[in-house]
Amino acid sequence: MEADKGFTMKLLVADSDVDMVEMLTSWLRTRGYEVKYALSAERIRFTWIEQQPDLVIVDMGLSCIDALGLCRELRGAHDALVLAVASRADAESQVRCLESGADAYLVKPFLPAQLLAHIHALSRRVRSTLLRHPSSMLTVGPIRVDTLRNEVSVHGKVLRLTPTESKLLHLLAVNANDVCTHDQIVAHVWGYGDEADTALIKAHIRHLREKIELDPSKPCYIVTVAGSGYMLIRQPDERVSDTPSDATADGARLVHLGDSCEVVRQADPQHASPTGRQAMPEYLWHPTMDDSTGHP
Repeated sequence: MEADKGFTMKLLVADSDVDMVEMLTSWLRTRGYEVKYALSAERIRFTWIEQQPDLVIVDMGLSCIDALGLCRELRGAHDALVLAVASRADAESQVRCLESGADAYLVKPFLPAQLLAHIHALSRRVRSTLLRHPSSMLTVGPIRVDTLRNEVSVHGKVLRLTPTESKLLHLLAVNANDVCTHDQIVAHVWGYGDEADTALIKAHIRHLREKIELDPSKPCYIVTVAGSGYMLIRQPDERVSDTPSDATADGARLVHLGDSCEVVRQADPQHASPTGRQAMPEYLWHPTMDDSTGHP
């Protein structure tokens, strides 16, 4: 069972067992899911708020953490579904877990097909919710864009946008950390595909910077990529992270040249193995199981 075509579900695997996290993260990515991981309460908080996953797979045995309490707390910032994984199979534990806020419960040890069945069922719930309540909100680090109200908030401070500014910032936010070319901006904001009017775009970019940048002359959010277009940098929210201000949330660093910049990236830690090992815990993977199918 693969991730559904046309809908890429974003998962967060939260477990202090490094081997389990490594195995699940790598394997679920091969199934077509976008997967992040967290090994501690601090990283769970940061990744939950920054990445806004659709589903959090959390081990109830996390060391020194009230896992469900943490999930309830973080749902106030972003309402994700929760799949609780636990070693206790008694009905009382499952009922208590579900009544405490988990959306589903999976008992260890489990087969990969069981995990995929739970994820697939929960993904239908996500799609149904999106169809009923399409969101006008987009969050990129400390920046929150509301295209319905034509507003943006930066570190909680709400500012009004013109409809054109709102469209432009929405495009940049959807493509955070990727370059939006002049032609793409014109097509999205003004709806025609003729040669881009760079002076017009530059004027609106300047207005946006005056609203969201601490120092518009040295932008750290909306940067010019020389000869290409503009990029909204996903900066960390200082309220939940101690990442240096000249680093983006994905580990890239900015080299400023006026209002232009060069984005220098390191290897993505979320796509690298946490340990470099390929351990497969026996309690999850049956010795005779065919890993390619998820069935014995």
